Amino acid sequence: MQKKPIDLIIFDFDGTLTNSIPPAIDAIQSMIKELGYPYKTKEEINSYVGYGEIYLVENSIDKKDMKTIQQAMDVYFGYYKKDGIKNVTFYPNVINTLQFLKEKKKAIISNKRYELMKIILKDHGIEDLFIEVFGGDNAPCLKPDPCAIIKITNENKIPKERTLFVGDMTIDVETGKNAGVATCAVTYGFDPIEKLKRSNPDYLIDDFSQLIEILS
Repeated sequence: MQKKPIDLIIFDFDGTLTNSIPPAIDAIQSMIKELGYPYKTKEEINSYVGYGEIYLVENSIDKKDMKTIQQAMDVYFGYYKKDGIKNVTFYPNVINTLQFLKEKKKAIISNKRYELMKIILKDHGIEDLFIEVFGGDNAPCLKPDPCAIIKITNENKIPKERTLFVGDMTIDVETGKNAGVATCAVTYGFDPIEKLKRSNPDYLIDDFSQLIEILS
């Protein structure tokens, strides 16, 4: 892979850094059972993942009004914080690669709830590796709007030409392109490789450690 001079790497969270789907699905199913909504299979719930927690919960309970969705989200978060977080794992070579790249500025932009990401990062001792963590509830906008990327690059005075956005879904590639930064898609996350290829990222990697081969 051709090396690129990069000063800032911005990561998606779920499906890129962490394998968080199984705990989230378990928490959703527990919420559905407690509140008496119709049963959803793991495959059905999995199809709602990646677009933020409101979308996930809304489609899991098939309701549209925000009061009902918020009630369900509160129950879901309760199960996730109680049982799910401790079962979230980082993908192979993520933590050691992040630590190896300690000289590079790093940030996270995700549609996942900020509080949950902070707990997971702290539990694994890597929260201090990131200069910024934007979640679905504290970001100035949600993907594919690029304003969160632009905010981080502007505040840290880093040119977009020296910024890389890394994610596992086409929405991540779209977000990076909208911001005018280089994009890297990982093939082990939520979207299948053929779909990722069609989104035409600048880089496509099968293992997180391959980031080292890109950066100069």
